[in-house]
Amino acid sequence: MPTVIIGSDHRGYELKQAIRAYLMYKKYDVLDVGTHDNKSCHYPKVAKDLIKLMNSKKGILICGSGFGVSIAANRHKGVQAVPARTPEEAEIARKHGNINVLCLGADFTGEEQATKIVDKFLTTEFEGGRHSERLEMIDEQNR
Repeated sequence: MPTVIIGSDHRGYELKQAIRAYLMYKKYDVLDVGTHDNKSCHYPKVAKDLIKLMNSKKGILICGSGFGVSIAANRHKGVQAVPARTPEEAEIARKHGNINVLCLGADFTGEEQATKIVDKFLTTEFEGGRHSERLEMIDEQNR
């Protein structure tokens, strides 16, 4: 199975641990960039640590809302990160946005829902076509 990189801040720590265990059960290689406890930490550092290791891998970032890690991750070139609250949102984000970083909000997403979202993120392929053209337009705007 492919490698999935996972990271969280302190508010996402418990959900990260549950997702990490789930991914390992599903036979994914999991690279955990932290945090490794629930002591207060800064999510931009966790996002940066995850992005450094991504290459062509997929990443999962978790904070309280999912918004902070999404903003931090999207500051890096080559990253398409979005928070998803439902499996359907994760599926559309992969199909149309070719996201490579899934962001979850531990304050809004329970373990059962999170595993369903993660499954969609990891098993849905990018559709390409008109969506590729749109992503290229976004890349051109940021040059």
